[in-house]
Amino acid sequence: MGIIIGSLAGQNWHRQVRQKKLSQPEAFNYVFEKTARIGREFGFAPMGIDFGVRSLPTIDRSFLDELKARLKQNNLYAMVGFGSVAVSNDAEVRKASLDDAARNLEAVAYLGARTSNFSCMRNGRMTAQGQIRVAIQMLQQIGRIAKDHGIRICQENFNSWKSDDFIAICEGVGLDNVGFQSDTGNWLIVGENPVEATRKMLPYTMHAHVRDYVLENDTYNGVAVGAGLVDFEKVLPLLAQAGEKEDIVYSMEVDTDDRDEDQCAHDSYVYLKKWLIANGHTEHLKQ
Repeated sequence: MGIIIGSLAGQNWHRQVRQKKLSQPEAFNYVFEKTARIGREFGFAPMGIDFGVRSLPTIDRSFLDELKARLKQNNLYAMVGFGSVAVSNDAEVRKASLDDAARNLEAVAYLGARTSNFSCMRNGRMTAQGQIRVAIQMLQQIGRIAKDHGIRICQENFNSWKSDDFIAICEGVGLDNVGFQSDTGNWLIVGENPVEATRKMLPYTMHAHVRDYVLENDTYNGVAVGAGLVDFEKVLPLLAQAGEKEDIVYSMEVDTDDRDEDQCAHDSYVYLKKWLIANGHTEHLKQ
């Protein structure tokens, strides 16, 4: 087992997509081809590609069949998010969210993805305790659906929930296929040390977004990996432990407000390839 270097495809070039005024199908093809070229350039084999079901123009089987063939042809390993989970007191909203998750997980499974990420959409009128309680209830149901498909699901750290909250959710759900997606930079947003939070969440970690930030204009702004505030020489070896039993994808994420997206992506992959070689993680690397 080992580390697959990937790309959070839509996020890495979202400003270019906006500036070019690309339609949804055009945008998906644009970031798909950029990811495939990076895999060939750097020798990542396979190259991970991280995208959501909602970024696809359709989930009709004919389109998914074509996409599966493209993934194979380009030696891309798909990490496909199924969407969001509604954490709401409204039973109708929860039911619609469950139906949507079930439909999208079927598409995830059809594409052959092993792991699927998601986010929890929380209602601000609910107390913190209520949000965690409902999230556990929803994920117990969605987790069982995912398990029937042989899929692991994992929630990303973002906004207000901290590591203790994610641990409470994972433990409360109690399913071995429901875990956590560690975003290296987002720990800064919630005021936690990325190294210590990564270590705490390691037993539950199934996937990673490898991202760096600087603090500018009261905003955590994306920069190339290794150029910001995250101590990757400590974080990356920790995350590698999550790939000892099953491959873990390091989906590189730029998400910059004002830097050159292509340059940030290139510099990030240079950094990650050097790190892989220096630390002996070459299982999925053509040297």
